[in-house]
Amino acid sequence: MKFGKHLDQALYEPWRDHYVNYKKLKSLLKKLFGEKDEKQQRPTGTGYGSFDRVEDGESCELRSYETKHLEERFIEQLDKEVEKVNSHYKNMEEKLRKSFDAMRAQSDAHGGDNRTDRAYQRSLNISCVGLYRTLNMLNNFVYLNRIGFDKIAKKFDKASKGHYRETFDQRISGTYFATSTGVAEMLRDTAAFFANHFESGDITKAKVRLLAKMTEGLYRKSDMLWLGVKIGIVIMLVFWNMFNLTVSPNLHIKEEMSVYIPLYRSIGLLICLIWMWGFNVWIWSNYRVNHVFIFEISPKHKLNHLEIFDEAASLSIVVLLNSLLFLHHQQYHLRTTLSEIVYPIALIAFIIVKIIGSIVGGGTKHSAQKDIVHSMGSIFIAPFGRARFRDCYLADYFCSMQKIFADLEYSVCLYAIGLSTFSNDPRACAVYCTNLGPILVPLVHALPYWFRFNQCMHRYIETRKRWPNLANAFKYTLCQVSVIIGSLHPFFSEYQAPWSPYRLFWLALIVFTTLYTYFWDIIMDWGLFQFQPGARHPLLRPNRLFPKTLFYYWAICSNLVLRFTWVVTLIPFPFQSVLPTSIESQNILLPTLTLAELFRRSQWGILRVEYEHLSTSQGFRKYKHLPLFFDRAVKREDTLPKSSLWINIEVIFMAFLLVFFSVVVWVLK
Repeated sequence: MKFGKHLDQALYEPWRDHYVNYKKLKSLLKKLFGEKDEKQQRPTGTGYGSFDRVEDGESCELRSYETKHLEERFIEQLDKEVEKVNSHYKNMEEKLRKSFDAMRAQSDAHGGDNRTDRAYQRSLNISCVGLYRTLNMLNNFVYLNRIGFDKIAKKFDKASKGHYRETFDQRISGTYFATSTGVAEMLRDTAAFFANHFESGDITKAKVRLLAKMTEGLYRKSDMLWLGVKIGIVIMLVFWNMFNLTVSPNLHIKEEMSVYIPLYRSIGLLICLIWMWGFNVWIWSNYRVNHVFIFEISPKHKLNHLEIFDEAASLSIVVLLNSLLFLHHQQYHLRTTLSEIVYPIALIAFIIVKIIGSIVGGGTKHSAQKDIVHSMGSIFIAPFGRARFRDCYLADYFCSMQKIFADLEYSVCLYAIGLSTFSNDPRACAVYCTNLGPILVPLVHALPYWFRFNQCMHRYIETRKRWPNLANAFKYTLCQVSVIIGSLHPFFSEYQAPWSPYRLFWLALIVFTTLYTYFWDIIMDWGLFQFQPGARHPLLRPNRLFPKTLFYYWAICSNLVLRFTWVVTLIPFPFQSVLPTSIESQNILLPTLTLAELFRRSQWGILRVEYEHLSTSQGFRKYKHLPLFFDRAVKREDTLPKSSLWINIEVIFMAFLLVFFSVVVWVLK
């Protein structure tokens, strides 16, 4: 990801002219050393393009002089940029110090902690929020400029084949904007001031409240209204489907319908995952977790939470309408006029068209999906692919999606066999695919762990650090071995009473693996379980971005319960020994457990990205600090692009399905 794009997105617009001019320096670097390369490669002598002139000492000395002159020109420009940044920082720090002193003096003159005057308290609240925002912007100003200077010095070394980067880094480290602690002190003082006046002295809560109050209105009312309409339709369709599945006396989940359930189950769970991802993005954006920088997403390609919710709502409507038509087809016994296989095939066709449209078409969604495809490619070719944070993060999500992948594998097998043999009996194809389950399902369950193991080995080779890479690789080795042994070993695949030593060993392995992964989540991925004497909140780290300490304790407890709950779905011996046997119970219980695991993974993702923002414990980035996330891409009525062809097609298609469904129900009634 190009740093220039990140800088352009993250900078504070009123200070644009005071940031390092990264593009100008990059262009100057290219111009200077591009001209040097042309001079060196220009043919001389006979005119036939050969380098027939032997360089003597004078020509070598001349070239050395030219190189030195180019370097001096670039360093001179770089020093000007440093002075520009330094001067602005000094001026802003002085202004903010005066503002803070004036606010504190006004509070003292008004009576200190006098909370009876609501107008004054409201004015004081606004002043604190504004000051805290500007101080954070100035902190971001320092971080972004330091990263920019470091990256341009690295490019300079590469172009000049020199070693200027370390020297320049020492020069930057000695500047006022890099050494001053004034902003950090004012941030602490402002948070303490706000805590004393509004949060009963709780500084951690005050910091989060101050950041949360910075959100601006970024979205159009018409967008919000349209999303609300879609969500209302989704809720209505969900209850309608539930009514047909549970209350309607004319419909029961029969064995022949179970052939198609894995397809609807997998697609439905994937859509639930999209909803959860939108919620994660909303949480990160609201509490200034810079997920755009961490995931290395281009600012032009990022999707906000409303765009994700809108896409999830559109997909939900299509899938729920399709499932409702399928259920009514079974309820009114329409097999004589139309085969029930039409509905799953129509759903598959819609998804294929949707994927092709998003890849072929342009726009933000296309670019975001392209980033996902690139990360998936890096995962599949691990350890030879890249192992960035977003690649490892996506692979961790895959480890919670084994049941979805197993359902997709079954569905692909079902329809592939049916199309290749021209079979009109889907139940016969289902028997064949079920028989392949003992071979393919363990493979599907183990592959995500294999990918993560390879990524850990890639990180170890790249960083040369045994900790935490080898310990993390050992974790995924345990997970993979547990799944494979439990699925393939004959001693574990059948129910036995009493249990054999082999089964006891497998059970102990499962418990140990689950506890290992649990403590890794808490300690390594979230940075919790920190034992500090006299801490106000035991087990929690002192630096947090979320206001509710209860959320952290809830995550610690629920993660343990849901970790062991997920193990139930991976038990290889028949469900009859521990679970109800009816088709209805299995088709309700399995999706519920999978949905609970997706919820656990989404909760894990929220805290994992938050901790990555605050720490570099696993070495995914060089820089210790990241700028806070401030989404300044305000959507104006006059700047929004007009509806594309694909949006119109989707709206028309959804409306057609709704009308068609209504007509069918009216005729059948």
